[in-house]
Amino acid sequence: MEIQLQENLSQQQPNYHKKKESTEIFNINSNNQDNYSQSYQVSTNTDSKEEPRFYDPNKIISLKNVHKTYLLGVEGVTALRGVSVDIKEGEFITILGTSGGGKTTMLNIMGTIDKPTKGDVFICGQKIKSTTDDKFLASLRLTKLGFVFQTFNLIQSLTALENVELPMILRGELSRDTIRERAIDLLTQVGLKERLNHFPNQLSGGEQQRVTISRALSNNPKILLLDEPTGDLDTKSTDYVMKILLDLNIKKGITMVMVTHDVALKNYANRVVRMIDGKVNAIEVIPTEKREENLRLLEEAVQSHTQSQLQKDQQSNGSGVSNHKDLGVRTGVVQQVALKGFVHLNEEIEIQDGQNEGQRQKNGNQQNHQHLQQNGSKTEYRKPGEYPIFQFAKQRKAQEQAIKQFQH
Repeated sequence: MEIQLQENLSQQQPNYHKKKESTEIFNINSNNQDNYSQSYQVSTNTDSKEEPRFYDPNKIISLKNVHKTYLLGVEGVTALRGVSVDIKEGEFITILGTSGGGKTTMLNIMGTIDKPTKGDVFICGQKIKSTTDDKFLASLRLTKLGFVFQTFNLIQSLTALENVELPMILRGELSRDTIRERAIDLLTQVGLKERLNHFPNQLSGGEQQRVTISRALSNNPKILLLDEPTGDLDTKSTDYVMKILLDLNIKKGITMVMVTHDVALKNYANRVVRMIDGKVNAIEVIPTEKREENLRLLEEAVQSHTQSQLQKDQQSNGSGVSNHKDLGVRTGVVQQVALKGFVHLNEEIEIQDGQNEGQRQKNGNQQNHQHLQQNGSKTEYRKPGEYPIFQFAKQRKAQEQAIKQFQH
């Protein structure tokens, strides 16, 4: 199974103080690079021009004395109590702690899914407050952040390819052909070239998580936020997923923050943040030698898994083609929040050239819609306007417009 990233990528450790340049897989051509670069300049009109004296522009994530309290009836439940953490660009940070320790709450604040009750939060140089506008945060998530959840959060009515295309469609800056080409490239890089047209329930847990990673990368994020990304995976699938994530961190310099209960994963990180009762209990720096040794062992494990599977396949069908599906996985998809990392739930989605599911074209005239070969026959792909989720959004928008006209 091929899960290696492109061989021509730099093998050096990232320089945390130097801005990273994206490689071909994340920028199909120079025009797309310009489009993405422009949209990264998110407006900061919601905040004061004067920044607190402790703000460090070299920190891609900065939390200072952050508190978070959730209101339940007349009482409040405190999840974070004065948390302060700085993360440099290109770092891999692991957050460890027991259940209820505040790990996921801190990750949600870093991802702007939750807002702080008190304290200062800076994400990619943008100040986040309890009063920050939701649409501003949606734009920040869509352009600079990628999310990988334990329960995958893939949309069941979309294929693997369509799930990866969705954030790019919502962003609305690339052509359909470019979106499709980019999505295929991303899935190919994580070893799913032969699974593009499969729906989530036709994929194993490890394969679904690789689709989730590809989707998280689709808009070229600066940060990946990982909430128990291996929690539902067996050992073999965990090794594959961690290899992909670490390659992205080391070779592409993508900043990563991973919440996990698995202590064995901590030595892949640069630093480990330990949480207890909503507070940072300790921050451990992993020695470079120790991390490199664990990366070497992971590489060997992945090679061993791949070789073992190829041998089994050759014995069973006399060929070197792998039919492997990762096993031992429980699912738990929560579709209601699948788009939370992409757009604000109340935003309107513009739909163009949409068609009902029953009106899908069987003989599209655009080559990229049916150019892949599977078992000797052409595979047909839906156009973005044909996705069920966009049909639903189109109907909802029409209903809202009808209600407004009636009210006037």
